Amino acid sequence: MKLSTILYALGFLSIAISAANFLSGKRATGAEGERNALFVGEWPPTFFILGKIVEDRERQQA
Repeated sequence: MKLSTILYALGFLSIAISAANFLSGKRATGAEGERNALFVGEWPPTFFILGKIVEDRERQQA
């Protein structure tokens, strides 16, 4: 499996984890889950940008 595919998958996975943290934070105490959701919610752009960079490099080498 290509590294770019893994990075894109991690981006989508972190979106799902962020949504799950946010929704669980609404039901429980609230503040901690929502803070975790915001923290994890900042990861997807990083994974997507890294995925694009790696994808471009993979194309150059092929």
